Amino acid sequence: MKRYLLLTLAVILLISGGIALYIGSSDPAIRPIGLGAVLISVLLVRTSNSPTRFTPNTREIAFNQPDGPSRSLKLLSLALVPVALAAFLLLMNDAAHGHHQILPVYIFAGVGIVCIAVWSYLASQSMR
Repeated sequence: MKRYLLLTLAVILLISGGIALYIGSSDPAIRPIGLGAVLISVLLVRTSNSPTRFTPNTREIAFNQPDGPSRSLKLLSLALVPVALAAFLLLMNDAAHGHHQILPVYIFAGVGIVCIAVWSYLASQSMR
């Protein structure tokens, strides 16, 4: 019963969020409300699909325990912080002198993409 209630609420939130996103395409005040409704509907669907009757034994729990992110991944993510700061300062230096070069923009974008990839992988390894 609880599962169907959550699914019904999720569908209602998804439809209302989609309508709010469509109507709010020109109104910046409505867009976050629609996006929030869509995200909450996804959370409700995930909650309704979670198995509640399955109880694993202690061997399965001990076997499936993740170790977390590796040491090299942690060091790489920490090493990217000064690289990202240097790329940002390089971009700001170019902006202060009139935006005459395109290379700092590409460096900043490339470092940003690498940082996003590494830090999201670190977050996914930390959450398991």
